[in-house]
Amino acid sequence: MLKPLRSSETHSTDLPRHLFGALLLLAVALFAPHAAASDDVPSTESASSSAAKSAHHGSVFIDPLGFLLFGPTLGVEFGSNKISATLYGRWLDAGVASRSLFLGAGEQFDFSYGVGLRGRYYLHGNGAGPHLGVAAEVLRSRVEAPLSLIVTTSKYVTPMAEAGYRFDLGGAYLGLTGAVGYAFQTSSSIENLPGGLNADRYETTDRSNIYGSANLDLGMYF
Repeated sequence: MLKPLRSSETHSTDLPRHLFGALLLLAVALFAPHAAASDDVPSTESASSSAAKSAHHGSVFIDPLGFLLFGPTLGVEFGSNKISATLYGRWLDAGVASRSLFLGAGEQFDFSYGVGLRGRYYLHGNGAGPHLGVAAEVLRSRVEAPLSLIVTTSKYVTPMAEAGYRFDLGGAYLGLTGAVGYAFQTSSSIENLPGGLNADRYETTDRSNIYGSANLDLGMYF
């Protein structure tokens, strides 16, 4: 009679232990996925933070190839991911191609410049890789003829389409771009230089023409 009682008491004593063990296993099973998810949060946040730090918000650049073409340019670009807008200025009379296009025999440049606005779409995002864009530039040329003692001042509006590729070098980049458009001459006037009296004997000519150029941009991201 005593043995069955002891056996029954032993089973009733072990039952709470089994229940506690089962509850502990259940708690672990339920908590483990949440713990793993919470462990992933810092890494996800860290990755997001790292991506945010590496994202480019704009850049500044110079185009030294312009010394051989239509003048060096200096610009600043603002954008996010795939779309950007750029404001730039061009020193027109410093370019070799500018001189061959705008100057005739016995002529020379006075200070001439261009100011442009450009929009781009980067196919791969983050301001790098292949890109397409459109631009519009206002050019002002001032050409002197010392022998005739006259100066011709002309203005052009040049819409353009462009395509190119930008190589991301970390904090810096190298960009190659080709552009084609049309330079519309919007105004032109002839004035006398000091000592000149014959400006009214000359007539302006319309030099509107197809325009093509290339850029080699060296820039720094910010």
